Amino acid sequence: MTALANEHLTDLRNQLHLARLERDIRSRTALPELARLTHVLARYHNEIADGFGVPDPPGAGVRVGARRASNLIQQAEHLLGPHTDTETPRSALAQKLRATSIALGCGLDLLSTHFSATHDQATSATAGVIASADSARSLLQQLSVHTSTVGHLARRTPTPTNEAGVLLLKAALLSHIYSENQTSPPITAVQPLHTPGRIPPAVGEDVTQALAGIDASIQRLSNPQTSTSITTWRYLARAAAIICDLDSKTVHQLIHRINELNEYDRLPALKQAATDIQRTGRTWRTIIRRWDEHIGHYGHPANGPATDASDLIIRLGRLIHADPAWTPSPHSSNRLKPPHELAPDFHHATTLAVTTLKTIEACNSLATHHHAAIVDAAAIGAVNRHKKYPTHLPRVPGSVRELSTRYDAAKTKGSQAITTLGQAIQDLTSPHLIPQEVCLIMRRATTFHEQNQPKLAAFDFPTPLTEAFTSSNDFMEVSTNHSSSHVERSYRHP
Repeated sequence: MTALANEHLTDLRNQLHLARLERDIRSRTALPELARLTHVLARYHNEIADGFGVPDPPGAGVRVGARRASNLIQQAEHLLGPHTDTETPRSALAQKLRATSIALGCGLDLLSTHFSATHDQATSATAGVIASADSARSLLQQLSVHTSTVGHLARRTPTPTNEAGVLLLKAALLSHIYSENQTSPPITAVQPLHTPGRIPPAVGEDVTQALAGIDASIQRLSNPQTSTSITTWRYLARAAAIICDLDSKTVHQLIHRINELNEYDRLPALKQAATDIQRTGRTWRTIIRRWDEHIGHYGHPANGPATDASDLIIRLGRLIHADPAWTPSPHSSNRLKPPHELAPDFHHATTLAVTTLKTIEACNSLATHHHAAIVDAAAIGAVNRHKKYPTHLPRVPGSVRELSTRYDAAKTKGSQAITTLGQAIQDLTSPHLIPQEVCLIMRRATTFHEQNQPKLAAFDFPTPLTEAFTSSNDFMEVSTNHSSSHVERSYRHP
């Protein structure tokens, strides 16, 4: 949307030098459209000044500049008068102003989907990137050009609305000063926050279909819509370990392919990424062992996250294994596709590496949102201890603290794997061809917004213990679904 707005902006800037500008700017529909675009610019600056609702991080003085610019733009908006949605723009200038307003406004709405509307909703992983200081500077850099163009247009309007032009030019200068020499972060790679429908795996899918299904599973895992349980968390930890194992095989096949192509200078980062992925997988296996200390709650949970994880595993396995009907069962073939077939050229190698990067981030998302799992484990542990020692004071078991520590370790190692694999992808392609999605994923891995995370149950039990004891039947209920999946049978013992 911002790229589209920039295209319209180029046309608007060209119209500044046309002879008919004096006539078009005085048309009945031009001034309301100018006011509309000014209003959208004020909305952007307000959101940047407020950090989209995220508390002000240290050193984010850019928000002060955005607030000052916003005050000037709002004064200009008041001088320009009201904007209306009823009348169709008549002149080419008015039409272009409205198109720019719509594109910019949609872009802002898109960014806002990543932030929670209420306090009990979690923000997306991209929210921290959007609210960061360098992203704010990048947005201000783009907006300063828009604001300057609108300011020059406003100066051509009759008195007294022409006074708005000076205010807008001052605001543009402020925005430019606070964004000077700012390189553009991957804001343009941000997509609307939504959960796509499930795409069940099918035998015989081509690469395009497989990648589309993998992307759908990753998005669904990152934004689960169903409640979880101990069975689910145990299963997802096992799935994450399997995904890391498949990712490790994929990267090793890419290493063999790079060797075949005699591109040895591209190997160091890829080898380091393989090592970091293996370390991440080992950490997930320690999480599995901790969950296995909780008796019961085995099997394949009949809910969305577990099914999405199974879909992801099946497609990843079929992407790299020679068997098109591969499943993670003891009887499945372990024969991998030859490196030259898996990645005929650097474009295919990069596509496969990017897919691997996204699956690692999906595992990292599971580790980041583990607090619900810790709450469940803490509740069960407290209830069991209360039943065994009814006269003792309730407390959270030490095993829960250990489980929390393991999840944090998985997140840290996963972030390291994302960083090194992202660098390897940059080595596989030229700088101007690096997918923007890769830059966004790497930024998400390094952007930590602790203020959006609830405290761990290991340190602050989030539910009153009396309430937990009252609802102990809910916590102790074991899944009645005994249909064990391929994943559970094959990877029962990590």
